Amino acid sequence: MHKKLWNKDYILLLQGNTVSAIGDLMYSVAIGYWVYQQTGSSALMGIMSSISMFVTMFFSPVCGSIVDKCNRKWLIVGIDVMQGVLMLAVGLLAYFNSLSVPVVLLAALAAAFGSVFYSPAVSTLMLDIIPRDDMVRGQSVFSGVSSLINLAGSALSGVMVAFLGVPLIVVINGLSNLYSAASELFIRVPRTLQQGTQVTAGGLLRDMGSAMKTIFADGCLRLFVPCALLLNLLGAGPLTLALPFCMEKGFNVDAYGYFMAVYMVGSLLSVLVLGIVKLPPKARFWVMALGFTSSVLFFTLTYFSVDFLPMCVFLFLSALTNAAGNAVFNAALMLALPQENRSAILGFINSAACGGTALSAVIYGFLGDVFPLYLVFAAGSILSLLPMIYMCFHKQTKAFILSHCE
Repeated sequence: MHKKLWNKDYILLLQGNTVSAIGDLMYSVAIGYWVYQQTGSSALMGIMSSISMFVTMFFSPVCGSIVDKCNRKWLIVGIDVMQGVLMLAVGLLAYFNSLSVPVVLLAALAAAFGSVFYSPAVSTLMLDIIPRDDMVRGQSVFSGVSSLINLAGSALSGVMVAFLGVPLIVVINGLSNLYSAASELFIRVPRTLQQGTQVTAGGLLRDMGSAMKTIFADGCLRLFVPCALLLNLLGAGPLTLALPFCMEKGFNVDAYGYFMAVYMVGSLLSVLVLGIVKLPPKARFWVMALGFTSSVLFFTLTYFSVDFLPMCVFLFLSALTNAAGNAVFNAALMLALPQENRSAILGFINSAACGGTALSAVIYGFLGDVFPLYLVFAAGSILSLLPMIYMCFHKQTKAFILSHCE
């Protein structure tokens, strides 16, 4: 019998992640604003934003291998409980005026170690509960809900910080994680091929070696991993520093909220369309290739814009095209992963992507303390155009997209 996209497990996972994402968004806006107000340093914001990425970069391959051997249901539930308790503790410190920048950084580090297990567990679980021929639609709905949450949250971020205050927002984030854990208790999670296998240092090394061999043996993955590192290094940093960028342009925190809301509208519209329309294979390739390359041009125009309206228009087009490219590419990538060690392989891919993003956030942060952020952002965007064109229109990329459609 054909498996439906909207099955019970998919709905429960979507619901749990939705509530958790609402809390995470509120927390990231509030704590980012708090840190910037305390220090006024874009470099420190870049460091804070990059902590989770560096953890992913260095530990994702190992954690992915461990996830393949664990019961993913209890892993996901346990991490949500841990994150919830952590956020409640941070909220209490903020309420009693005992919160400090080092404490925020330590909390970010602890949460990052939870996320490095959580992400591959959820990503591989989606492969088991979404029908293969509906992977683009299923992931697009997931992304669309996330974008909708980010849209509403970003638009109201300034109001939430002013009205609710940092302590209450952090507590709400903790409660949202606990609710997510309760929802995930009812998901039926299939066993992985390696589930129950003893976790040993030798076994982890063998798994990582096997994953690396798979990556280097596959011409497409051999192309994508270094490209992901380079492209994220050049282009990912600006979004982590959008708040100081807006303030440097002369806008306030409310304008920053609207700015990010525009980005989310573009992303949301893109994934909603892809969640409804089932594209033929050739159309998927062109959506991916043209989406990625045109987004680089629109991002560059965003950074050079002086007035708020044209800046938002170009940002909307950037988000629209970039989200379309990502939706198609990520769906094909997930379908290409072999079942026996897909978390480990996904760990290496995430390591390269997050490594580039983490380094990008730090580099752009320090450069932003010396040069105008818009010039630094634009230079990075322009430099990323050539490797983006090379990856998107490489013959192996086209063959990869066409051969992993269902």
